[in-house]
Amino acid sequence: MVGRFQIEIKTFILLSFLSVLLVDCKSSSKPKDNCLYTTANLKSGDIILRKSYGLISEIVVIQLGDTLDISHCGIIQKTNTGEFNVIHCLSKKVSDSDGVQICSLKHFLNDSKMESVRVVRFRADTNSVISKRAEYYLEHKIPFDEKFDAADSSAFFCSEFPIQIIKTGFNTDISEGSLKPKFSIFLNKKYFDEVRFTSVNRQELKTLPIH
Repeated sequence: MVGRFQIEIKTFILLSFLSVLLVDCKSSSKPKDNCLYTTANLKSGDIILRKSYGLISEIVVIQLGDTLDISHCGIIQKTNTGEFNVIHCLSKKVSDSDGVQICSLKHFLNDSKMESVRVVRFRADTNSVISKRAEYYLEHKIPFDEKFDAADSSAFFCSEFPIQIIKTGFNTDISEGSLKPKFSIFLNKKYFDEVRFTSVNRQELKTLPIH
């Protein structure tokens, strides 16, 4: 009887987990967000924060226990033709390629809950050092850090990517030695200014000041 009860419990847990996955998969038909955005204020080296859709994103948020509802970040790259890309770091478990990679800003936003998206600028980055260093790591195909070891600079997890760039480029540790840095560190006004990017008001976007 006890053995049968344990089997029933395990079956219930498995079915519950599968139901969550099914709901998660169905959510891929993402609801339309009311937020609008403008690229007028963006520059290379800005750091974009977002929460994406899906179970993994929810797990990241829960695991971090942050005050900020964010699960991923990347670095803005503005091309010579005025187009915008995002250089970021992803695991091959959730991406077609592993480690530091690049996608268009539009693609990055397609997988983002627009109400969660925020853009910040490191105050000391006046010469786009951050984007140049990001391009260097992209060229050298730095892998994703599956061990999430902030002390290992041979591979990066997503938030470690800009943290390491700032540490090496400006000799500044914005994580203050944390081995499990939270995304809220990117809102520390000691180091960052927030760049106006999204709005629910179309007229407000038209009048946004250049940062």
